[in-house]
This record gives sequence, structure tokens and C-alpha cells, in this order.
Amino acid sequence: MKKKYLTIGDLKRNAFIVAAAACMGLSACGSNRNEEWNAGEEVAVPDGIITELTEEAPDQWKITDEQTTTPGQSMAILKYNDGRVDTLKGLELENQMKALANNQQQYQQGGFGMGNVLWWSALGYMAGRNMAPRAGYYANPGLMNNTSAWRQNVQTYRQRATAPRSGRSGFFRGRSGGAGA
Repeated sequence: MKKKYLTIGDLKRNAFIVAAAACMGLSACGSNRNEEWNAGEEVAVPDGIITELTEEAPDQWKITDEQTTTPGQSMAILKYNDGRVDTLKGLELENQMKALANNQQQYQQGGFGMGNVLWWSALGYMAGRNMAPRAGYYANPGLMNNTSAWRQNVQTYRQRATAPRSGRSGFFRGRSGGAGA
């Protein structure tokens, strides 16, 4: 019985072997990756935010105040045109902000409905919006300055909470540069 041997030049087979070896090597080398990403100093959670929205006309909202609060105490105060006042906080606020984050494409289009205005408020930034606030959503554009330092703290928190402590990542994270490596 004669065995069939593959030649070294078999391109498909070699590509498959390289791909399989790379997959096995990457998963084996990355076993301590989560430990590296989560190691190091603990990052302080940024302050919470209280956003006040006022309905100026039916379903036409503006941000009328924003101020910081202790972490975990964020809320949206909704002042309706007919004099009612409602407060979104805790799980109710969290669910509303998750829904906004999941439909962010819709809220980037514009409009002054409550969802749009919440998305462009500091609460929207806290929920994951990366773009700067839009002055048109504020009753007084100077209100944006009240939370500029807070937005910077949130940005710093995002960067520190997701960055590896050692600053190394990727395929060659264990190797140092230079000719002697």
C-alpha cells in the first residue's frame, strides 16, 4: 500500500496549517489577557448626573439644568408643559438609557422629543454617547459648561477602565523592541 504524501508547496494545506497554528497560539498566549486588563489601580467611578428637562411645547423638550451628584444617584427630572413633574431614576432610568443607546442612530438624526434630548444630555454621554453635546438641545447653551469637567472625568474613566495597565496589548505584547530581543 502506497501512502500519498503532500508536497511542501501545497498552498491550501499550508495556509490552513498556518491559520490553525495562529488560532491555537493566540488563544494559548492570551490566557492572562483579562488579568492584565483588569490589574492595577482601581479607577474611581465618575459622579452621577442630574439632568432637568422641560417641555416647552407638546413633545418639544430642552435641557434646563444639569448638575453632578454622588455616583449611582443619577436621575432625569421631567417638567411637563401642563405642570406635572416626573423623575426617572434607578432601574427605570437605566432601562430608558439602554433603549436610547441601542437606538442611537435614530437619535442622531435630530428632533426635540424626550428621547433625542436625553440622548444629547449628560445622561446620554454617561450612557455611551461619545460625541460632544449639541448646544441646540439646551435652553441656555452656557449650561453645557456646567458639566464640561464632569464629561472629561467620564472620558478619563472610560479610558482607564478599558486600557491595559502595562500599556501592552496585541499579538506581540510579550516582546520588547530592539535588535537584542
